[in-house]
Amino acid sequence: MHMLLYSPPGVLPAWHCEEPGRPRELIKDMIKNLLETNQNINVLELRNYLLKPNRADEFRIYFNNHFVKPMAELGGYTLGQFKINGVNDRFVWMRGFTDMGTRIKFLNDFYMNSPTWKEFGPGANDMMINSDNVYLLRPLNINNSSKEQSKGINSNALKTDKGIVVVDFYICNSTLDKVINLFNSSYVPFLKTLDIHNITLWVSEMSENDFPRLPVFQDKNLLLTVTTYKDENEYKIKQKQINSMTTELKNSILKLITTQSNLILCPIRKH
Repeated sequence: MHMLLYSPPGVLPAWHCEEPGRPRELIKDMIKNLLETNQNINVLELRNYLLKPNRADEFRIYFNNHFVKPMAELGGYTLGQFKINGVNDRFVWMRGFTDMGTRIKFLNDFYMNSPTWKEFGPGANDMMINSDNVYLLRPLNINNSSKEQSKGINSNALKTDKGIVVVDFYICNSTLDKVINLFNSSYVPFLKTLDIHNITLWVSEMSENDFPRLPVFQDKNLLLTVTTYKDENEYKIKQKQINSMTTELKNSILKLITTQSNLILCPIRKH
């Protein structure tokens, strides 16, 4: 199975969330931010929902009204919510956990036992066509040539509500270790010379998905990067600079990477 990917030719600024009738919005956001501050993220779900046509705005408001705070209280942290420019039936988001143990506890507590999901889960499911497009990931240490587990990534380093976020999927058929080494020794340092610093590296978390009710992709050949740009203009400029890499580096990448695709995401801005 392959992820349904979009690479739109242009990217518009992020949504501005307008959620009338919520007089306690500021207090709720303060509580949510407090709950999500300084969490050490060792497990990440990249979740890409296919919604019924033209339901993206409605789903986003429903999601924020009913799920974000209760999930954080149980140890599942919403680290980003995104739209895909020009697509009205997608909701992409990231959910982080401190480790796989807290993930399975959260999934049981939230989906099996919480009054929140029992009350509002059916309404969310009614707006979705498919919610199984999920990658289960763990972070890598940059500047480390192996797939050794990193010490985690601070949740605040992942959260964003502005700019452009690019998720690159590199499928490395039997060459993943070599690709990781190439990225850390050559490609990431090259990006830093272009003043591209907001990048994280991820591979699949290969521990058993012990909550099969929520299936996930666990591709042993996958390297995934998440890169944040401050705005559309910077993204376009940096892409031109990246394409000007040396022929030697470009050929080294092409030799080791079987396929590459990406998601270009606009973070949803909440007031």
